[in-house]
Amino acid sequence: MNDFTIDNIIDVLADFVEPICGKAQQAQANRVPMPKGQFCILTPLRFTRLSTTRDVSQDTGDPSTSAMGYTEVRQADIQVDIYGQGAGDRAVALETTFASSYAYDKIKAIEQRLAPLYSSPAIQAPMIDAESQWQERYMLTLSLQAHITVSFPQDYFDKAEITSQQVDI
Repeated sequence: MNDFTIDNIIDVLADFVEPICGKAQQAQANRVPMPKGQFCILTPLRFTRLSTTRDVSQDTGDPSTSAMGYTEVRQADIQVDIYGQGAGDRAVALETTFASSYAYDKIKAIEQRLAPLYSSPAIQAPMIDAESQWQERYMLTLSLQAHITVSFPQDYFDKAEITSQQVDI
């Protein structure tokens, strides 16, 4: 149905973020312990519509595979929580590079349907971990432009046989 899912967007962003911030994983995964060392957690926040939905014909010439697509542009806001030693420096590095041509080129090379828009300022958000230890943590929100198409099966025909018949009135 969706050709570009939230999980796809998180995966692309993780590929971009990992060299800067350390191992990246999606938030809200049940029964997954918090990693140790330098890592970041990606949390999808909202997907705001930026365009009107457009109809896209996906006629393949075969009724079993033909579909109708509905495409639009959305702003994907993803919260990035950066943990571990040097989290502040890594947050600043991510905030700086995300607003550059480097981020645009890297993200577009991974996925054409996604592009960086802007980053919120990095803020310190300390936390106490399960071992009652202070954990260094910085947060920022990355906003991306995503092109998403939702498809549904659609019958098409390319020819019709028409016959006429005389009727009595």
